[in-house]
Amino acid sequence: MSKFELTTLTAGNLSINNAFSLFKTSIDISIPFKSYLGPIENAALDQFSLDNENFGKQINKNQKSNLTKKLDVLDNDRVGFWKEIKRIDNSYVKSPDPIKKEAALTIQSFIAPYLEADSLPLNSKSGTFSEISAKYNANDNVKAAAKILGIDTSFVGLERQNGAYDTMYKNRNNEYAQAEVSGTSLKPAVVISYNMYCTAIEQAANFTPSDKNISLFHQLDELRKTYHALGGSGKDTPAADAPVK
Repeated sequence: MSKFELTTLTAGNLSINNAFSLFKTSIDISIPFKSYLGPIENAALDQFSLDNENFGKQINKNQKSNLTKKLDVLDNDRVGFWKEIKRIDNSYVKSPDPIKKEAALTIQSFIAPYLEADSLPLNSKSGTFSEISAKYNANDNVKAAAKILGIDTSFVGLERQNGAYDTMYKNRNNEYAQAEVSGTSLKPAVVISYNMYCTAIEQAANFTPSDKNISLFHQLDELRKTYHALGGSGKDTPAADAPVK
């Protein structure tokens, strides 16, 4: 009966990113032990490393979206409109023209809670700009003040570009989600390589034990426990997750 037995883990059930993280960390842990491993374990590790390298390249390729550069442009546009609103507002606060000064004070009061909106994280920025636009459209006094100062078009531009950004951001996230669901053609191969490597280490710990391969066994097992909790808790399937228990 085996003395050493790895924690149950169905690597094929993990998300693509979690699977790659598990594999990459397992390889990084194993590299310092190469000189202490036998030829079978090293051969299994080499194949595992090669398969995971190709897997990683495919993940990177799948997750590069041509929408990212367009998002950057839209973000710069909406931030530009917001900065223009803040800049023009400030320039008229001390205006000798009482009408423009009053309009500037109205805008200043309106935007006061949102002065740092352009510095927020992207998701928070989108929500804040949407809130600003909704409140602007609902406030006739603010709209009138913006028109007096000539920044009504800036508010329109802010709403338009922020809406375009939000739509494109969601489309990009949908692309990523679809890639995650569909997986990659290389995932099954690297799952098999991972399981073969883990089997080799498990067998080495039981049949040719040494301080080094037992230490590696325990480190790999701790990693498996972590990823078991992240979704790799189902039964192994022969197509992708044999032969490790």
